Amino acid sequence: MEDLCDGNMELKEIQTLAGHSDRVWSLAWNPATGTSNNPPVLASCSGDKTVRIWEQTPSNRLWHCKAVLEETHTRTVRSCAWSPCGKLLATASFDATTAIWENIGGDFECVSTLEVFYLKISTFGICSRRMV
Repeated sequence: MEDLCDGNMELKEIQTLAGHSDRVWSLAWNPATGTSNNPPVLASCSGDKTVRIWEQTPSNRLWHCKAVLEETHTRTVRSCAWSPCGKLLATASFDATTAIWENIGGDFECVSTLEVFYLKISTFGICSRRMV
């Protein structure tokens, strides 16, 4: 703990999570995981139109892909976020949809898809899109 206070912290790569075939845009830690009985879980979303659920194996602390959530979004999945209880995962895509996924017995099921709108904003001659 003393190293953290002194600013002598060093970050090092422990594993590369390979699987997405395009850029990864966001990662989200499941807040209800990471206890002794419940290994850490995270979600990643990508330009390959998929979301991957990753789980750490307690015995060797290596990460593996537990599930691939696909066939819901038709364009880049740009963002993902867990509910506080960790049972629901929301994903947002450039296809103008947000999907809600529920963890049902270890399997993720898309329980709702919401249409969202894009608002085109032009500032200083630069055009950008913002999800509303």
